[in-house]
Amino acid sequence: ITRIEGHLKIEATVDGGEVKDAKCVGTLFRGFEIFMKDRDPRDAVHITQRICGVCPTSHGTTAALNLDAAFGVADKIPNNGWILRNLIQGANYIASHIVHFYHLAALDYVDATEVADYDGTDPELLKVKDFISRALAAGDMSMLAPFYPRYEGDYRLPKKVAQAAVAHYVEALNMRRLAHELSAIYSGRMPHSVAVVAGGVTSHPSIDSIS
Repeated sequence: ITRIEGHLKIEATVDGGEVKDAKCVGTLFRGFEIFMKDRDPRDAVHITQRICGVCPTSHGTTAALNLDAAFGVADKIPNNGWILRNLIQGANYIASHIVHFYHLAALDYVDATEVADYDGTDPELLKVKDFISRALAAGDMSMLAPFYPRYEGDYRLPKKVAQAAVAHYVEALNMRRLAHELSAIYSGRMPHSVAVVAGGVTSHPSIDSIS
């Protein structure tokens, strides 16, 4: 898995098509367990979000839930607090899944260079075609980032399907932006939101923000 967000190694021993042994190894120690010691526990909501720029909200929300329990307020969260927490978390859930599926994993299965001879009228695919053409004309594959460099994957998709997948890749950039905007409306910013705290949230819904 070449484009996973994070630092992870998977080793599998396969014999005759059967997995005989498998290991999952986290290869980077970052020290969150250490530098959070002796801090104000309320800081955990903000510090733990730095674990990941793609799914920070999950870490911050988990910290808040733990603080709710530790402070004895888990059953006292206002309804609007739950609703806004869920909206903030849900927006990041959408953004995180989009970036993983389209912008991290899909490129190992979709050959973006199939767009080089696209003959349709989709404006986004025409932009990608022009982007690829400039790199090919210059003979400089490094200009094809993020589509290159890459491992040579299993690019078995028919050309039309691959082209459609590239169009979806581009559309997903905009959809992820919209999900970030939704989160930022209620959490102050994205990534690394500031509104989720022990006991609820610091923001409140308004007619303008809902609109």
